[in-house]
Amino acid sequence: MLGYRLIFEAETWLRRICWTALLLAEGPAWVESLDEQFRKRLESQSSQNSSRWYLGVDAAEELLWSTSQGQLATLLRRQAIKDEIYRLCGYHGELLAKRLESVALVRNTLAHSRAISEESIRILKADLSVIRAAIDRFKNATLYAQDEIVSIGDDLPHDLYEFMFAFQTLDRRIHGQQLFVGVTDDFVSLVRLPVDPWGWPDGRKLQDHLGEVAHLIVCVLANKAGDEFQILMPRRLPLNEKMQVLETFMTRELLAGSMTDTPFEKQPATSSCWPRLWYYENRRPNSDFQTD
Repeated sequence: MLGYRLIFEAETWLRRICWTALLLAEGPAWVESLDEQFRKRLESQSSQNSSRWYLGVDAAEELLWSTSQGQLATLLRRQAIKDEIYRLCGYHGELLAKRLESVALVRNTLAHSRAISEESIRILKADLSVIRAAIDRFKNATLYAQDEIVSIGDDLPHDLYEFMFAFQTLDRRIHGQQLFVGVTDDFVSLVRLPVDPWGWPDGRKLQDHLGEVAHLIVCVLANKAGDEFQILMPRRLPLNEKMQVLETFMTRELLAGSMTDTPFEKQPATSSCWPRLWYYENRRPNSDFQTD
């Protein structure tokens, strides 16, 4: 069971790395840039499997999460996202794809209840160690990024000028919330600090409230301790799309209506396991992905 958990965790984070790189490099319509035959194959198998989706994965919105390991490896090798993957995690997509394919061989052996050798276990640990290192760097760029808090002033970056004026205007209309905007070179974060109503974000409610702008965001980052969450989107999104996300975020329906009294671990899987609901801790762990 430990082997399955480690492989699933590694695969999940590789999907997140790939998703983020695709969104940064090719934008929300990245699916349209895929080879037509490959895209149609993904859409077809996703449609065929849709009746068996348990975690509420929508075929159109979360196509990446319906790929096989081999298909994910193909996407990691895409030339168009090569630079983004390296910048996000410090490793080339080709290397990550090879490690994933190696892990898949062991996974298939485990799936058929076959014994694996000590050598296979050593190779698996080596593969997972490389993937873990990439994941740790990716977390530093997303979950635990050192955002710069921005506001209206002389030092406001030019590309955020109109966006921040809109944020300031909307913020005045919402009472009882503590909100701010954080930025890095790649991302803009819309942050809700702990205020009443207290509790934990509900992934299903967030997904419903985000509605048609959900495909524009990288993820929703949720504090494991509760009360706080943030929406992460690419900084290079066109202004009109960033505005759409901002206007959706700056509503009581989303800010207050997405909260629940139920902790994440007790929520239905369809709520807590939405593919783009990512969890972080108050203090960044040294490494929360172990192979031993």
